[in-house]
Amino acid sequence: MNRFVSMFAFCLLLAPLGIAQTQRTATVKPKFKAIWEPVNYKEDLNLTDVFFASDETGWVTGEHGTILYTKDGGNTWTPQLGGDPQSAEATVHDLRFADATHGWADQGGGSNNKLLLTSDGENWEQVGMLGGNFGYWSDYIFTSAKVGIQIRQEPYDIAQTQDSGKTWKEVAPPCVAKMEVQGLTRDVGCVLKSLHVPSPKVGYDIGTGSMALFVVKTEDGGENWSVSATPDLASHDSTFFRQEVFFTSENNGIVTTDDHKILATNDGGKTWQGRVGAASGRIKFADAEVGWCFDSSKLVYTTNGGKLWSSREFRFPAGVKAFSLPSRSRGYVVGDHGMIYRYRIVPIDYTAKGMIDAVMMPATPGSGN
Repeated sequence: MNRFVSMFAFCLLLAPLGIAQTQRTATVKPKFKAIWEPVNYKEDLNLTDVFFASDETGWVTGEHGTILYTKDGGNTWTPQLGGDPQSAEATVHDLRFADATHGWADQGGGSNNKLLLTSDGENWEQVGMLGGNFGYWSDYIFTSAKVGIQIRQEPYDIAQTQDSGKTWKEVAPPCVAKMEVQGLTRDVGCVLKSLHVPSPKVGYDIGTGSMALFVVKTEDGGENWSVSATPDLASHDSTFFRQEVFFTSENNGIVTTDDHKILATNDGGKTWQGRVGAASGRIKFADAEVGWCFDSSKLVYTTNGGKLWSSREFRFPAGVKAFSLPSRSRGYVVGDHGMIYRYRIVPIDYTAKGMIDAVMMPATPGSGN
């Protein structure tokens, strides 16, 4: 009996400690938060594109022949080209990088599209031209320092370069696929709009025609292409609008359409499933799970590889023209009047002028954050 009384008294002594521990656990506050903060360029330039090779090193393009560079996450910007609002040079846009030093940009518009190249991340030169017979093009990408692919609107084909963009050759004619339309088999043409290359060998071009989603695929690095079409995945006038594509692996990909649909495939584009959510614009993934799509000030994002999508509006001082997502804990958006905002994770008590609360992306597995 004395032993029982002693144990009971000991438990009574421990009980307050357990309650206190529970209370401390329940009131633990987060140590970090996600924010957007301005790292603007201090000139009245409309900015057009942004690419970051790492969390800290990146480039921004804009009006008046501008290419800006930073190596400290946007704290300081150095013009590599342009940067002067009074310059008469044509706008630069559409940054593409094969690695941390080999990058390309398009300068001009319409039928005069100069292709600019840097081989060291610092110095730029005109290496060639983009476009077909009349200079018009839809999208381009480089898989290495030498090999690139572009979609041309005239003559609506796919072209490849093996000399960093100096010369281009047709590797796929205008896309046509057999489809059943009103019970009759027809050869239906399409207009390709965007492309993505998830590996050196496998690449995808996406477009529409006759209310169908067209997928043009290569499995040999762009030398040969096959065409398939999935009916009823596009509106009747989609050939006049953009569709955007991103593949996180050779078989898993996401497409956004002009009517804000989100489509997903896990079999290399053979079949597509609609996802709940609405998005329009370029898609970029930091890794296999975290992906973003910006529609002006609205961020549409996924944290599970595109299965589920959420959205959040942000009060940026200008609409978002382009964004870069080098990692799930760092991102950048650009817009008019020199606007550049940086997304990052900071201590919970951090404050900065112009700071905007953001959505916290999940920590990278194993990071400890």
